Amino acid sequence: MSRGTRGTSSQGLSRRLSLKTVLLWALAASAAGLAVGLAIKVFSGSEGGAARSLIPMSIVFANVAVFAAVLTVRYVLPKMSGFPVYVRFPLAVITLIAAGVFGSGLAILINPLVVLYQVRNALMIVTVNGVVALTIGAITYNYELLRQQIETVVAERSKLEQEMDIARTIQTQLLPTSFPEPPGWDIYGFSVPARHVGGDCFDVIDLGDGKLAITIGDVAGKGTPAAILMANIQAAVRALAESGVEPRQLMRHVNRIAHSYTGDSEFITFFYCVLDTRTGEIRYVNAGHNLPCVLRSDGEKEFLDKGGLIVGIMPDVEYEDAVVSLGPGDSVVLFTDGVTEALNPEEEMFGDERLEGLLVEHRHLGARDIEKRVYTELTGFVAGAAQADDITMVVVKCYAGAAAPAFYEEDSGPPREADGGLSAARGVSSGSHLREPTEAAVPAKTRVM
Repeated sequence: MSRGTRGTSSQGLSRRLSLKTVLLWALAASAAGLAVGLAIKVFSGSEGGAARSLIPMSIVFANVAVFAAVLTVRYVLPKMSGFPVYVRFPLAVITLIAAGVFGSGLAILINPLVVLYQVRNALMIVTVNGVVALTIGAITYNYELLRQQIETVVAERSKLEQEMDIARTIQTQLLPTSFPEPPGWDIYGFSVPARHVGGDCFDVIDLGDGKLAITIGDVAGKGTPAAILMANIQAAVRALAESGVEPRQLMRHVNRIAHSYTGDSEFITFFYCVLDTRTGEIRYVNAGHNLPCVLRSDGEKEFLDKGGLIVGIMPDVEYEDAVVSLGPGDSVVLFTDGVTEALNPEEEMFGDERLEGLLVEHRHLGARDIEKRVYTELTGFVAGAAQADDITMVVVKCYAGAAAPAFYEEDSGPPREADGGLSAARGVSSGSHLREPTEAAVPAKTRVM
């Protein structure tokens, strides 16, 4: 046991006894002593004044023996915490026996003649109450150890939660806290990690000249390791995107970087695209990610499947990119498998078909309202079931040349800035359950004023 642990243990076990605790122990010891005295008197058939002295003697001895055990556990045994168990245990027993001998002397002083007339019964009282004291000492000691261990676990958990809050804050700073506002475009994204931090990420990077790099990714796994890996990937993507490389070249570099510090069982699905807001052209590469859905204004769907292998599996992978164009009223929806693979209490998946149906049904709405409808439906579907995976979605809406208010039938207020954080997201789920839309932080959205 380390010095720090011994100090904590000693401090935990030697808390001062409160008056209430003393009174409760005295009451319990008196009841035990009364029961022992009465039992011996009845079963031995003792009568007379000497026999009556058995009961008060038993009560006094029970109190002395019990408090000897309690005080030994609280104030003596912690001093021995640095000794090995084979030394500490005999010392504890000797201490309890010594206290019992001292207590026997006090008890006998109640009526010394009882020893002469009731030697056998007096010895029975001393023996039985001594066993009771040793038993109580053992129980109390184990209780105190358990209580101290619980307090230690609670303190460590509190410290871990503080550290996780710091990690969450760092991760939230990697997500957009607001979105670019190109004329004629509406952009919205959110992320809900299954734990304090997650392995999903999304980003919207302003490259200048009316171009935006939009990304979404998902690390195999969740929690802190996945979050660290995704943070590295996100940093690499940002650096490469701002250098102006083509999507297929960017993905090739990212894959090589990821492979250098991922294990055999670790991989990342990733989607990267560059949107030219002046023409509506999107050049993209899909590295094994869930197929983003291009939703046309007439309800037709197109899926972005060109790209290559998932990131991190092999060092040298060639990727291909492709081009798709968005017109007025069209949208592109990016999401992770946490959306489609969300489970309800009956372990039924939300599914691609249900998601696509919602996107078609609400295609006339703005980006935030599309997300809101999907998230509300998802929350109702899981019906309180624990969130198994991170949930992330990005919606990009083109309304160039169309009447912007048509896409905001539920939201006529001014653009809102994200609180920052998981931020530009809905934030961390509470109790591992999806949060209601009204509980979540609301990130920025763009709108032509």
